[in-house]
Amino acid sequence: MHIKKHYLCKLLIKDMVNLFYRTYGEKKNPVILVLHGVLGVSDNWDSFGKRFAERGYFVIVPDMRNHGQSPHTETFNYKVMAEDVKHIIDTEDIRKCVLIGHSLGGKVAMNLAFLYPEIVDKLIVLDISPRGFDDPTEHVGFIASMSRVDLKKVQSRADVEAELAKDNYDRRVVLFLLKNLSYSHEHGYRWKPNLKSINNNLHEIGRGFDPKYTFDGDMLFIRGGLSDYIMPDDFECMRHHFPNYKMITLPESGHWIHVDDPEGFENAVEKFLSANHKDDK
Repeated sequence: MHIKKHYLCKLLIKDMVNLFYRTYGEKKNPVILVLHGVLGVSDNWDSFGKRFAERGYFVIVPDMRNHGQSPHTETFNYKVMAEDVKHIIDTEDIRKCVLIGHSLGGKVAMNLAFLYPEIVDKLIVLDISPRGFDDPTEHVGFIASMSRVDLKKVQSRADVEAELAKDNYDRRVVLFLLKNLSYSHEHGYRWKPNLKSINNNLHEIGRGFDPKYTFDGDMLFIRGGLSDYIMPDDFECMRHHFPNYKMITLPESGHWIHVDDPEGFENAVEKFLSANHKDDK
């Protein structure tokens, strides 16, 4: 198995940035491209990348702009993020891929499928619908909590954890947020994401899609049974944009499906990828 880290060097499209990304497995294999959500990082998908590389896939996981090791920008919307990912696809000379996106990454994956349907073999979206979200309060709270930590005063990672815990988050949420913490002797502790830009563009993150956009390829929504990001009122909107969609619900999972029920998530992905959907019609 090959696990590599990549930095792209050429800017080809206005407003596009060169994303840092990780790859797992052999490039000759079928491609899975995974897009994380708000305040996620590519490293969160390390276990998934390794397991699916062992199953015969070439897995690519980028840090989205303003996250992880990718560049910071003031512009932060689904159009430019889709072009960021398309540049990776072009650079790796990928003709077809499976797109998996969680939350924000799910919206970026949807936009890629709308704009470049010819490169999307199958689309899998985790716990987000194509509708607009007027008030992404969860992300507002996370960003506020992270911003309140005075990183100039903390002496250790445990100090940062203690500060975040004051907001009464579950420990798994605190550990998720801590994935965004970096340390160097030169700069001390820093947050990897561009919290200011993400916060300033939450209205962009909440946007739905123009009704003119549709994707009629194989598409799967994986819904968290304990989450409210996909509700029955969304089904009509989902069918409009994705007329051939299928959906499964993981009853014991919240919004972070790949964390709450990794086995159920991976089984659902594997079953969907191995199915011949043309025979289902």
